[in-house]
Amino acid sequence: DKFMERIAGDTIIGIQKELSSQIIDFLRKNGIIPISNIRKIEHGRNSQVYLIHQGKYKWIVKKYHRHANDPRKRLENEFDFLSFLKNNEVIQIAEPIASDSEKNMGLFSHLPGELPKAINGNLVNQACDFIKKINESRNEKSAKHLPEASEACFSIISHINCVNKRVTRLNKTFPVSSIQYDVSSFVKSSLVKSLEKITNDIIKQYSDGKLKQSLPLESRIISPSDFGFQNTLIKSNTLFFLDFEYAGWDDPAKLICDFGCHPEIPIKDEYLQVFKNSFLTWLEDAEDSIYRSEILMPLYRLKWCCIMLNEFTSEGKDRRNHAGEIFDQEKQFKKVKTYFKQYLA
Repeated sequence: DKFMERIAGDTIIGIQKELSSQIIDFLRKNGIIPISNIRKIEHGRNSQVYLIHQGKYKWIVKKYHRHANDPRKRLENEFDFLSFLKNNEVIQIAEPIASDSEKNMGLFSHLPGELPKAINGNLVNQACDFIKKINESRNEKSAKHLPEASEACFSIISHINCVNKRVTRLNKTFPVSSIQYDVSSFVKSSLVKSLEKITNDIIKQYSDGKLKQSLPLESRIISPSDFGFQNTLIKSNTLFFLDFEYAGWDDPAKLICDFGCHPEIPIKDEYLQVFKNSFLTWLEDAEDSIYRSEILMPLYRLKWCCIMLNEFTSEGKDRRNHAGEIFDQEKQFKKVKTYFKQYLA
């Protein structure tokens, strides 16, 4: 039931009828009329993203995903986080304009640029500067109201438990197709065994007390979460940062691991080192965080294998369907096996 229609000069392209009227209603409530064009754009794996035109002006509307098994408030989280950054004069971000929690929609300024094609030292330095900039206000009162990041971990044991939970969930999925049987067999033979080995290696490095010890508040940072070049746009050598649905307080070691692990736009070792070293300029116990990230790195490589296999869980499938993303299971599974072989086998 996709359609194209004109309503009083509005053009709605490739959007379901009910949704298009929701978007138009949302825009009109926020003074954006007449709308000359609404177009669904290919960005966002968890949300539907629409580019809105009014003459020469542009905005973005995001419709966020909700699932009964996933209580995360993506809209509120992203909107509040962007508001916090804007209030603290961080400029390389979309401006939050309006939100509607009933419709689960957010309205944002449009960011220029395109995905970076090649990563260089200049872009890595901009990423480092961005993390430093958003943490300049971390001791202020307004920062205390920010939530914990999605899957935030503040002890070594909580990092282990978080990944254990993901592996267990994949191990419990019930296969019905031949590809699902292959995935299930891979999870049992490779991921479960790898988790056991990695967990034992980490546990050897720490005493019982240290494993459970909670990271002190002053060692925690404000993290964009899921931070990497896959969530940036570049225009005239300037990076813009987007997607803060999972942002909040977290362990800097987790941010370092995620930045170094992301499979979509991989980071060379030398650039990961630059990113790690950047923490030394502003975080008091940066050495501890860097050391911890190096011990946890294999665990986070394993976590990323699980994330890439999300599509084989009901929540993951539901999220991709919501975003309208065409998903190739064979290709994804091949990608996971290649990643596992490269880093963990």
